[in-house]
Amino acid sequence: MKLSKWILFPAAFFLGEALSLRAELLVSSFNSNRVLRYNETNGAFIDVFIPNTNGFLSLPHGLAFGPDNNLYVASAGNDCVMRYNGTNGAFIDTFVAGGSGGLDYPVALIFRPDGFLYVSSQLNDRVLRFNSTNGSFVDAFVANSAALDGPSDMVFGPDGNLYVVGRFNNRVVRYNGTNGAFMDVFASSNLAQPFGLRFGGDGHLYVASGNNNSVQRFNGTNGALLSTVVTNGGGSLNLPIGLLFGPDGNLYVASFNNNKVARFVPSNGGYLGDFVASGNGGLNGPNFMIFRPAAAPTLTISVADANAALMWATNATGFSLQTTTGVSTNATWASVTNAVVVAGGSNVVTLPFSAVDHFFRLIGP
Repeated sequence: MKLSKWILFPAAFFLGEALSLRAELLVSSFNSNRVLRYNETNGAFIDVFIPNTNGFLSLPHGLAFGPDNNLYVASAGNDCVMRYNGTNGAFIDTFVAGGSGGLDYPVALIFRPDGFLYVSSQLNDRVLRFNSTNGSFVDAFVANSAALDGPSDMVFGPDGNLYVVGRFNNRVVRYNGTNGAFMDVFASSNLAQPFGLRFGGDGHLYVASGNNNSVQRFNGTNGALLSTVVTNGGGSLNLPIGLLFGPDGNLYVASFNNNKVARFVPSNGGYLGDFVASGNGGLNGPNFMIFRPAAAPTLTISVADANAALMWATNATGFSLQTTTGVSTNATWASVTNAVVVAGGSNVVTLPFSAVDHFFRLIGP
């Protein structure tokens, strides 16, 4: 391995995909036009992160941290995307102007490494793309698809394709992740006005079904219904909207009508209690949520004789080292085992040089 070819990737992002390690839960409070912040461990109220004192934010929906580490909020009531300081919540600007590119009731936001911000436009059945640097309209990635009625939440799946909830026709529709072409109606069983969706650590797709107060799980490959993970009214869900997986691996669901965030075991839907109690901090109509990306550990390298030692802090619990010999979106990463803890509080892996170039990254829990 040539020394100049030891390449270290930052732990928090690789090829634009965020890791699951998070800190602080941010929740859109639809009825009060604010974004609230809670402790990521115990759900205690911290503060009103976006107080909206200027009144620009209207009916907040999806939340996303951008490549500049600021927070972007879908402002459905005035067809905008707002940008706020990612550290203190201060208003920065209207990132996507009202109605730009035909934006009509924006719901979900996704930043991708292709330089675009993807936004679901619920009232005209589109997914629009905007420049992720300046917010200018680029194109309609999904344009008036006949299969899609009322796009709500969306996610790029493990296969690289885009999965979009059709709120008004009770389905999840899949589109080619490169060109936006319609692929199929991926899932529809047991869905009644679905809203949020996420792929779980098991590779399957979880969907919040609002009108039957449940969470459905579908096979992540073929969309077949696997189970009703959270049954109707489980955990006292009342119009569940957004869902996500937390740093503890559990499933968090925003229950709109009773103003709380409930927590469940993903494998069997076991109710773990309310993570955010009803109305805590003034929560009123919670819909979409995000865990703030936590600071990533630094991966460093030191060289001695014919070996190189790669090290990272032990307080970054749950991280593992991976390596590959070529970097692309289809790269195959292999785990590097036998890390040991050394004095001073670091994990260290010692590897010999080889004639083959290697690349390294840290992957979080």
